Amino acid sequence: MDVEDARAEVHLGADLGHVALPRLETAAGGRAAPSARPSEDVTEVYLQEISRSAPLSRDLEVEIGRRIEAAERAAIDTWAASPVALRELGAIADDLEAGRVSAGDLLLNADADDTARDAVSVRLAGLLGLARSMQSAAGQTDARARRARTDLSAGLTDVRLGPVVEQRIERALGDAVAEASGPERRAIEATLSAMRGARGAAAEARADMVKANLRLVASAARPLKHRGVPLLDLIQEGNLGLMRAAEKFDYRRGYRFSTYATWWIKQALARAVLYQGQVIKMPVHLAETRRRALQARRELEQENAREAAPEEVAERSGLSMEKIQTLREVALPPVYLDAPIGDDDGARQGDFFASEAAAPDELLVHRRLHTQVRSLLESLT
Repeated sequence: MDVEDARAEVHLGADLGHVALPRLETAAGGRAAPSARPSEDVTEVYLQEISRSAPLSRDLEVEIGRRIEAAERAAIDTWAASPVALRELGAIADDLEAGRVSAGDLLLNADADDTARDAVSVRLAGLLGLARSMQSAAGQTDARARRARTDLSAGLTDVRLGPVVEQRIERALGDAVAEASGPERRAIEATLSAMRGARGAAAEARADMVKANLRLVASAARPLKHRGVPLLDLIQEGNLGLMRAAEKFDYRRGYRFSTYATWWIKQALARAVLYQGQVIKMPVHLAETRRRALQARRELEQENAREAAPEEVAERSGLSMEKIQTLREVALPPVYLDAPIGDDDGARQGDFFASEAAAPDELLVHRRLHTQVRSLLESLT
């Protein structure tokens, strides 16, 4: 197998956003010599591979969104028909009313604006209350029970539940199957199997969405490759943001997935640069404040054609002078104590920092003085 054929076999682990590389062999069948710069070679292979992916059209995005929605609905349909799942949904309703959990903990898109979040929270509470009232009617097949199950499934699918709800229901089913027997055990096992199949179908659809948009991550990561983090690491972090976007994307809102995913990708990249590209890690909120101060300083310098004073930056950015001073201090580059100074004498940065402890010669003088004074005092007695 030659190098080009081997590179053609590179495949992407879409579930984790990782790159899996085949073994490269020479024409004689042995291992190929390692590249002088393997990280660049791997990056090149990855970029060549993702360049073959074509972005999705709006129609294809809608189609994948409907596949995800259908898989989520299939899982919720199994809950509505399971007494154990309904009982756990009722327990979640009790926890919500008692304040032990919040609606934000249970919803997938809890970061919406206040009005929309409040409306969805009220609807979620009503649906969970419906599930609690259906426990006594679980297993019934009359028209009223079927309509209630349909309303519950449609409603829970529409509000988009977070993974916490599914985890609680799956845990409750797992506990119940260990204690059940006969037809009841088989019914619970069938519910678990249906849930896992639906979860796999949803994951497969999201993977298709992620694979088609990997180039979006690469284009967003390239401008940051000189910020202290290797390009391939940036791409991997951006892929995590892309996967998060695929999980939360709702095609019914009308915008394109690429528009929605760009924000999540940039957030993931910004955090990677912040946490991996600096020796001293700065909190995200402090980095945002520093960015605002830097923007204010640039605007003032462009307007006045001179360096902006700290007071002017504080007034323009709306920050206090104490905060501006703190930002200036945390922005200073770190100094390495073992960094050499000059080329000949072997001096280090740490040699020029004053120590609070006494010098060795001073310690020796004090020790001898103490010994002499003690000897003189003993001679007097």
